[in-house]
Amino acid sequence: MPRLRAHHLGAAVLAGAVTLLFTAPASAGARIHIINNNAPGIGFNDPTPAAPVGGNPGTTKGEQRLIAFQYAASLWGLMLDSNVDIYVRAQFVPLGANVLGSAGATFIYRNFTGEPGFPGAEYPATWYHSALADKRAGTDMRQVFGGPAGDPDINANFSSNFDFYLGLDGNHGAQVDLVTVVLHELGHGLGFANFVNEVTGSNQSGGTDIYSQFTLDTTTGTRWAEIVPDASGNALRAASALRVDKIVWNGATVTAAVPHVLSFGRPEINVYSPAAIAGSARVGTASFGPALGSPGVSGDVVMGLDPADASGPSTTDACSPLTNAAAVAGRIALVDRGTCAFVIKVKNAQDAGAIAVLVADNVAGDPPAGLGGTDPTITIPSVRIAQALGAAMKAQLAAAETVAANIGIDLTQLAGADPSGFAQLYATNPVQSGSSISHYDNIAFRNLLMEPAINSDLTHELIPPYDLSLALMRDIGWFVDGNLDGTPDETFTFGTCTTNQPNTTLSNGATLDDMARVWYRDCAAGARNHGAFVSCVAHATNAAVASGLITGAQKGAVQRCAARTR
Repeated sequence: MPRLRAHHLGAAVLAGAVTLLFTAPASAGARIHIINNNAPGIGFNDPTPAAPVGGNPGTTKGEQRLIAFQYAASLWGLMLDSNVDIYVRAQFVPLGANVLGSAGATFIYRNFTGEPGFPGAEYPATWYHSALADKRAGTDMRQVFGGPAGDPDINANFSSNFDFYLGLDGNHGAQVDLVTVVLHELGHGLGFANFVNEVTGSNQSGGTDIYSQFTLDTTTGTRWAEIVPDASGNALRAASALRVDKIVWNGATVTAAVPHVLSFGRPEINVYSPAAIAGSARVGTASFGPALGSPGVSGDVVMGLDPADASGPSTTDACSPLTNAAAVAGRIALVDRGTCAFVIKVKNAQDAGAIAVLVADNVAGDPPAGLGGTDPTITIPSVRIAQALGAAMKAQLAAAETVAANIGIDLTQLAGADPSGFAQLYATNPVQSGSSISHYDNIAFRNLLMEPAINSDLTHELIPPYDLSLALMRDIGWFVDGNLDGTPDETFTFGTCTTNQPNTTLSNGATLDDMARVWYRDCAAGARNHGAFVSCVAHATNAAVASGLITGAQKGAVQRCAARTR
């Protein structure tokens, strides 16, 4: 029996909760159960009539929410193997402004061994999320401690204030896709989060955690798990959490996948002169206007001036038409954030002849956030810069210095990785509690599921070349174990069939096992019968051979398994 310590992070299950089961397909994976924690008439039990949408056949709002949640759980369940069922207690409740959801492990464990054949904890004195600990121990940790079967591993809350898109097909348009939000939050509960208070730097109950084993500060060359768990160590972690662009994930699986997922082109501003403020800095990109490019837009920077009036009390907020159009024309306009929408500021600068716009933040903080809004008539690029850089530029302009700059993308660097190729984590100054470090950096592109905000272009895929979520799970200990014997598989499986082919990494950054599970999922979902399933698998694997993704031998192994699976 495993030896361990447990720590409870959640509240008790409310009376009257109903357990609803959704299983992964008949293949390798994990069984994820949903505990509906909503009272009658609300949340998952909302009786409001709803027409089926995007492959979701539910006929009430509550039923559609539950089906979408179950669908997201099945996507994770297919890719993660565990012989212990995973339980998620979930509910829809009012949350804070712009908060879509939250989730985390209800229990954590450390210093545990495994049942015969199972590895137990890889790192001593290290906290593991409940579901991951169960997988590695080969047994339900809560029952080891006398808890009831089905005690939740993850506690999740979702906003009842948002009108989520409840379809399963990703065609969400301007709405927020619930499946994507659930995938994100379940990711936190399954292991994509540390147990560190980034404000104080303190660990949970004085012990490090599995996420911190791979959280590297490139300034010091130190992993957070290596920092001593005392007052001096807490101060070091708190200081580290503020180092924007310097906190990265150094797990081998994520690092190998980075060049297959992220694109070259880091958005930044390069100030050429004067020498006192010269250098490159990170910028927040705009959701409107043209995308930043290379070589970008270069020019002299001029302060945009407008009246102090009812539209905006400052003469530098660009909330009204600019009064110095002659000076702005053909140059980069610098304006201040505040009062009016970003699109109004940029449009006023554009109307004055600006070739680009810098919006200086009005609060301290780094990295600068993006610029939100929509206006199809905006044709010049714009970015947000940090308050400190804006102040430095204004001081130079006030001293009659010429400020010359370029805004664009650096094509020598992957967006979301540091110069060494490590995926960046979301470090901010000041700390954003609940977001800092336990996400990928929002500078990443392509956009990633586990960034701090949900982007509209996300897919429902967890593997390279689409995403880095599953790769991180592999790093923290969710090893491939299709036969659930507790030993990492050297070969990959298709459904319940062992192919006897090595589980190699493919040219798109995914492994053979990753692709086999996706092929199984897609073909099992769309096939009317076994013949159609086999035909679908043949089509997918033939195309993979034609594109050079897999070999003929690998294709043959998958197709033979498909013929005797399902």
